[in-house]
Amino acid sequence: MKIFRSVLILFCLTAPLFSQNNKLRVPDSSVIRSSIADNWFEQPLQTIRQNRTEIRSNAIGQVFQIRLEETRDIFSVIVAPETQVAVDLYTQDGVQHKVIDEYPADAAGSWILMRDSTTGKPVRIRYYFASDSDVYVQFSPSGRKSVADYVIDGCFAARGVPVGVPFEYFYTASFASVLSLTENSLPWKYAYIYPEQHHGNLVMIGLIRKNLSRIKNVIDGCYSELKRPIYIYGKKSGQEREVDSDDVKNNILTMNHAGFTKWIVDGTIIPLAGSPTYLNPLLRPTVQPNPLSISGIKNQSKNLFHALDWTRNLAAATVSVQNRRNYMYEETGVDVNIEPFSSEISEKGITGVAGYIKNSGYEIKYLKPLLYVLASTEPAYFYLAAIRRTVIPSDGSPEFKVFDSTAAIFPYFDKDRQFGCVIFENGREMSLAQFMKKYPDCFIHLTRVLSTDRFSPL
Repeated sequence: MKIFRSVLILFCLTAPLFSQNNKLRVPDSSVIRSSIADNWFEQPLQTIRQNRTEIRSNAIGQVFQIRLEETRDIFSVIVAPETQVAVDLYTQDGVQHKVIDEYPADAAGSWILMRDSTTGKPVRIRYYFASDSDVYVQFSPSGRKSVADYVIDGCFAARGVPVGVPFEYFYTASFASVLSLTENSLPWKYAYIYPEQHHGNLVMIGLIRKNLSRIKNVIDGCYSELKRPIYIYGKKSGQEREVDSDDVKNNILTMNHAGFTKWIVDGTIIPLAGSPTYLNPLLRPTVQPNPLSISGIKNQSKNLFHALDWTRNLAAATVSVQNRRNYMYEETGVDVNIEPFSSEISEKGITGVAGYIKNSGYEIKYLKPLLYVLASTEPAYFYLAAIRRTVIPSDGSPEFKVFDSTAAIFPYFDKDRQFGCVIFENGREMSLAQFMKKYPDCFIHLTRVLSTDRFSPL
């Protein structure tokens, strides 16, 4: 207890300064926590159950609620900031629009102490600091010191990082002091969000949406560098296609998934080069499978890597145009191959994360946290996705994997620093959740393309 009292006294002297210099503008409850520590943090569960829910304000008038919540194995003391939520209240006289006060446990500024229901021992303290409730840092006791985790959507961007202070320090530590303490040990680069940097992505999203009614899906097709409808595959590759006269009259564009992805990329290239990309360079193979493997044998009759080649070469084409020099895919570094996560929280407990697999990409279940990281560290880019699925032939021959679809993915942060993501595939828009549901158990390979506010699609 002596260590805790010393930390508490020291923090009470410095807390107001910390709360006013919070770089992430997170509501701060440190002074409030210092005044309730005896009654709420160290008492037995039976005693804490007798505490009434409290409402208190910090030095600058921010309001917090202190309450107890229990699950089967854990009880939690929650200090949550007040937030206003717009609701529609339905009455006999009609609908009334009201704003009500709520205190979400996972709002930015919320602080939670979790303790074991049986032993009463502390388990962890969690700080929520982002607009997204899936992002937080937490601290757990480890001997006389503590360890820290940085979690994004169930994946650990950092796990078990030693922190040189006792666990009780975090009973009253402000978020600003947590930032200062861990600025070199936790990946705070993911926390600094600047919505204005996503302007290019948002412009492109808006213009693509406006043009979706012009897109008509066909089995095979894109538009050439001369803006003429052509075939992509097989013996007719590069030859001009016939298009229905009504579609021409109504300015309807006919294309398949690959042609649609090309149309989006061409919209970034036309303002710079004056014309769309050429077809042949987009068909260049980027993978050479072992000719004796199942993939190698199957690839001789069916191009298993078409969508991967297509997205890689499209991304390389943008680099070439931007730099006014022809680059092969291998020279561009357009592949996304970062591995920001070490493990994940799953139904089986904490398990390892596979990360990036060459020429395969990422398991789709990791797509959301990966895109969150990319949006925070590469805000000027959108991503071309090549989707790899497993095919089980009906004739009993061995299963094989094929890249046979493409999409364009636009992650961003809005003005409230809330993460969002829009995906365009085959002439349609879908949410990230819809995309992940459509392709369960698939791998997603990403290549990066610089977004632009000069987007001018065909």
